[in-house]
Amino acid sequence: MVQKSLGQLEEHAYYILFMAFILIVFWHAIWGVTDTIKDYLEKHYNIKPIQFHIGTVGLVILIIGLHPEILDKF
Repeated sequence: MVQKSLGQLEEHAYYILFMAFILIVFWHAIWGVTDTIKDYLEKHYNIKPIQFHIGTVGLVILIIGLHPEILDKF
C-alpha cells in the first residue's frame, strides 16, 4: 500500500521530499559541530554554555545588523 501511494507522487513531490531530507541532514551536522565547539570552549576556556549561547545570538544579531539585506531574502 505504501509503495503504491509513493509511486503516485508527482515529480515535484519527490524533489520536495529530497530537499527536506537534505535540510534535516544539514541541520543535524550543524547542530553536531556547534555542540562540539561548545564542549571544546567549555573544557579549554571555561566558557559556560549560557555564555556561548548568548554569544551566538549576539553574533547573529551583529551579522544581521551589518548586512540587513539578508532579511530581504526571507
